[in-house]
Amino acid sequence: MPHDAAPGTEPSVIQAPQAPQVVVERYLDALASHDHDAVAGLIATGGFRYESPIANIADRAAFLEYIMMTGGILRGIERRRVFVDGADVCHWLVLDTQLSERVSTRAVQWATVADGAITRIELWFDPYRWRLLFEPED
Repeated sequence: MPHDAAPGTEPSVIQAPQAPQVVVERYLDALASHDHDAVAGLIATGGFRYESPIANIADRAAFLEYIMMTGGILRGIERRRVFVDGADVCHWLVLDTQLSERVSTRAVQWATVADGAITRIELWFDPYRWRLLFEPED
């Protein structure tokens, strides 16, 4: 205890940022359970970027809106493999979705974490089935 601390008091504890894999695993859990508040709490408030074959989003608010709009079709996320390199976390996933029929889509997600929050997500998959849902009609 520091010599200037009052008797019976503890010095304040500064929590270290969570390990990148823990942050991204919590994000995937929140996404799968449609917990939008938890998703929002894991996305960096500034400098966030999301890329996929069907969307390129340059800020947190637009990403959270996108997740609210599209997340309803998600029925589950199977995590097949994870690789971690410092702040970067790469998952091999199977996304279970349903509109009129249930579909499993293999995907790779690469996320970057800084200060306990996700700053970038790249999600790659074959977009053939999904482009029809998100492309405007003529």
